[in-house]
Amino acid sequence: MIARTLRQLAFVLALALVPALVSGAWQLAWKKEEPLAPGEVRLATAREWGDKVQWVDARARAKYERTHLPGALLLNEDEWDTLVKPFIDEWDPDKTLVVYCDGGTCDASHAVAARIRKELSIRDVFVLKGGFAEWEGK
Repeated sequence: MIARTLRQLAFVLALALVPALVSGAWQLAWKKEEPLAPGEVRLATAREWGDKVQWVDARARAKYERTHLPGALLLNEDEWDTLVKPFIDEWDPDKTLVVYCDGGTCDASHAVAARIRKELSIRDVFVLKGGFAEWEGK
């Protein structure tokens, strides 16, 4: 009697396990990471670099003033001419620049990174894949 009950319990558990495994595999496949575009870096990599990173916030001033990554410097397209001098004064040439904007479809970080490379001749510049939203875990 006990053996039969245990076999039935094992059968029910096996039946429950199949959909759980299928669901787990589907969710893992669904969360595949998008490939990095040239000049992009993932948050995990930037975090590994630790204090060798200088964050650059390419968002509007209002968003920067509301919240930003610790130690981030503000440098955006709208205020480039005003912000570039203070940026250069604060820039640490021994650090890698990682530029971010809101994330998703935000291209401001790519535009600012391109201007930093071209106009300031700074080569060690990356764009944070997923932007500020990635930092917040959204």
